Amino acid sequence: MRDAGPAQIDAQAKLNPGALDSRPTSKQVAFAERLARIKRRVVPDECFRDKGLMSKWIDRNK
Repeated sequence: MRDAGPAQIDAQAKLNPGALDSRPTSKQVAFAERLARIKRRVVPDECFRDKGLMSKWIDRNK
């Protein structure tokens, strides 16, 4: 019964590998929101779900 916890965690990780890795970091989000305020623009919702899109948005709006 003791192995049920770690085994379940491993099984969940295999179902959705890297789900957290694809999300933008808190620093990216904070920087993008600061840029958006300065430039009076809105960060698109999809950027909050994908770190690559967030990075591209930041690069285009520096």
